[in-house]
Amino acid sequence: MKEKLKDRFFILSIILVIIAGIFSMQLINLQIIQGQEMVQKSKYKLFREQTIPAERGKIFDANGVPIAINRQGFNVYIVRTGLKSDELNEVLLNLANILEKNGDIYGDNFERFITFNPVELKRPMDAVRKWLSREDTFNCKNAGQFKDANDVFKYLRNDSPFRIASSYSDEEAFKIMKLRYEILINGWRFSKGGTVTLAKDISHESVAQIEEQKHKLKGVCTAVEPVRKYIDGQYVAHILGYIGPITEEKLSKLKEKGYTERDLTGLSGVEEYAEEYLRGKDGSSRVEVDITTGRVVNDPSESEDNDIYYTQAVPGNDVILTIDMKLQKAAIESLERNIERIRTSGGKNNKGDANAGAVVAIDINSGEVLAMASYPTFNPMDFLNAKRDINAQRAISDLWKDPNAPAVNRAIQGTYAPGSTFKMLTAIAALEEGVINKNTIIYDSGTIEIGNRVFYCLEYRNGMGAHGPLNLKKALETSCNIYFHKIGFDTTIDKMNKWARYFGLGEKTGIDMNGEKAGVLASIEYKKNVIKDNWRPADTAQAAIGQLYNSFTPLQLANYIASFANGGKRYKPHIIKKVVDYKGNVVFENKPEYTEIPIKQSTIEAVKEGMVAVTHSIDGTAAKVFKNYPFTVAGKTGTAETGRESLHSSNALFVCYAPAENPKIAVAVVVERGVWGSNAAYIAKDVLDEYFGLNTQINYENDEIQSLEPVITR
Repeated sequence: MKEKLKDRFFILSIILVIIAGIFSMQLINLQIIQGQEMVQKSKYKLFREQTIPAERGKIFDANGVPIAINRQGFNVYIVRTGLKSDELNEVLLNLANILEKNGDIYGDNFERFITFNPVELKRPMDAVRKWLSREDTFNCKNAGQFKDANDVFKYLRNDSPFRIASSYSDEEAFKIMKLRYEILINGWRFSKGGTVTLAKDISHESVAQIEEQKHKLKGVCTAVEPVRKYIDGQYVAHILGYIGPITEEKLSKLKEKGYTERDLTGLSGVEEYAEEYLRGKDGSSRVEVDITTGRVVNDPSESEDNDIYYTQAVPGNDVILTIDMKLQKAAIESLERNIERIRTSGGKNNKGDANAGAVVAIDINSGEVLAMASYPTFNPMDFLNAKRDINAQRAISDLWKDPNAPAVNRAIQGTYAPGSTFKMLTAIAALEEGVINKNTIIYDSGTIEIGNRVFYCLEYRNGMGAHGPLNLKKALETSCNIYFHKIGFDTTIDKMNKWARYFGLGEKTGIDMNGEKAGVLASIEYKKNVIKDNWRPADTAQAAIGQLYNSFTPLQLANYIASFANGGKRYKPHIIKKVVDYKGNVVFENKPEYTEIPIKQSTIEAVKEGMVAVTHSIDGTAAKVFKNYPFTVAGKTGTAETGRESLHSSNALFVCYAPAENPKIAVAVVVERGVWGSNAAYIAKDVLDEYFGLNTQINYENDEIQSLEPVITR
């Protein structure tokens, strides 16, 4: 038995000796035989923190139709590889030549201060001197001595940290400077082994050539990054807005939230308003790189065991709008089509100068904005393509020069005298304050004198006689000024304005967009404080028909009509329905908010009768537009004077809601220099057709007798 145990211990001892021998040989191999090679390899590898850009949240219409999405683009960046300054300059020149050959843009930060061919300063000399003197840029001590662009260029080439060799031409030196400047302003990141982006969204051709010439481009690499893309953006340009490089003003406000001067941010529209939701959270990865080339050797993000080395990027939240893209397109296309028709149709008072307009459609039972069109429009993709597309650059330049101001969102920023669309408000105030009832008769003899001023009935001035006795329904149907001058004056300006404020006229609606204008409500206070004059009786008569200082946005007009149509609930309009994160969880949802307007049902019914008569009675100012329409529309035309009728046509307005018996949608239309309110009614009809799925044939008739609107003599 003892012999057997001895044999077992002997065998075990031999096995242990063999294992120890193997380990020893391996240690000798690693430390002595391959030791020098392993040491050499370790010198050429290091770990670097790499940012993983997060996707910006997408934007959809109410039906899930994508409006703003992301595509995959390529950025080119550089990392420190121990190159000397001259070697780095040669690498950067090679890279610049590749980018320029393929039309890719780089170095815009540098060219904000100085350009080449010709050498010019893009900012005042004092600003350039300050730029050169900053410690975080060049820290130039004698910048105050520079007199012109050539002095600055010589310094940047010869004496700045760039120190570009004389063997390079000035043109080559400028290419190098543009890229060296990107490294300079990101010096801390570069020195710590981080990446510095040199150009964004470069072409596939540049990517391929960079990879082919990597032996000449030490430290230069490419990476995929999400890039914004808009679909049919020209239809929703003013709603959508666009993104771009962060401005100094925005950076000062957002720096605490982690924004840097390299970030893109929303600059207008929903892109700006919902920035906090749309922006994602960048991830990071600790990758192993070859120090001689700067290229990734091992990326832990591709490994399953990467918790320590890899933080996944979190996409931004998706924003779902209340806008219906089909309705939005119908509104934009109708504006364009009808403005051209008005411009070329001729006729009395038409100077052929109709040029712009806006449409707002609102769900009357929620305050959701279903369409918000402003014409002329623009293509927000131009702002995304401007760096590499000369046509996009020209389009942006033309955008700011265009006298028709296509960049302005007329729906919330344009303010217009409401003209006769204000008459329902005057009627509401007179009814509610007991000045009239629906059957009160006022006689139109052709003229009326108020405050030593004579006002005229339009038909009377055009030799067609006066309206004679009118009740409220007939007064709205024919849009008789005399009737509303009279009841407005009797109601008083203060009581009219009390009801105007109930309906939100002359004040911001609070819509979830930036840049909304408040407009003006004509009042004693406004005239005293702004015009520096006293209120007169004739002022009340003018204000009663929507003239004088009254000036409202199309959004306010649409909300005013929606509030009337739903029985007195003034909703806060909104354009964002909800926000959803990348997992599908609802982050934010807009709940309808409204205030009750203390209006009697009898008042609503009385005014409604008149609005229905406008669109469906024989003398209605929009009757021909809605002739044989499949359901009842309640509407009101408006022709608003601008005070420049000797030079331009009057503005055309139309407001309506439908169906009259069971209202669902309210629409407001303004056409600048649109001549007659009935012209705007055709646009509203197009919107209703799309909303209700109708395929009615529009018959554009320019019957000026039918389209006559009362005009104030100033």
